[in-house]
Amino acid sequence: MNFVPKITLYERKDIEILIAFLLKKIGGMSKEELLCCTVDKEYVRYFDMICCLMDMEEKEIIVCEHEGDTERFYPTAKSNYLVIELGDSLPISLREDALYCAQKITARMRLENSVKCEIISLEKGYQLYIRFINETGGEDLMELKIFAPTLAAAEQMERRFFDNPAGAYRSVLNSFIQGYLTVSEAEIQEALE
Repeated sequence: MNFVPKITLYERKDIEILIAFLLKKIGGMSKEELLCCTVDKEYVRYFDMICCLMDMEEKEIIVCEHEGDTERFYPTAKSNYLVIELGDSLPISLREDALYCAQKITARMRLENSVKCEIISLEKGYQLYIRFINETGGEDLMELKIFAPTLAAAEQMERRFFDNPAGAYRSVLNSFIQGYLTVSEAEIQEALE
């Protein structure tokens, strides 16, 4: 079990370094994603984080782009330089744990854009409805409807599906094309991206 000692950053420069580090490693992140892997983990206080984001944007250390209602922050040459010069000044346990959290959050967000799940109430029971979206346009790649006797069972199936969506996709697809063609993990990831 990984144990990360509780560390909270209070110095503005340290918070800026953490933000720059995450953006350099991940690329673009929404404000919500940044808050999840910093404030929710208690590495940074909320108001300190918001102030640093505004200051960094004003100083052009990061760039903010609006995509609908979502603000996404991106690294710049200045933020990358900040990480190269001062990134090692942050505790490695904090950096790595925040990065791990950011990778999980952003991967989940990408997955939720390519796979849609819905729990539908039936007269007797529930149905887990899963759609694999064709992101290049056209028809969905695949749709699955699975019966569940209770809402709790449907929610558990949804959680288990999101733990390994590529495995579910591969298992269903391979059962239909067995003997003709097998689908590799790389092909599944390419289809889902």
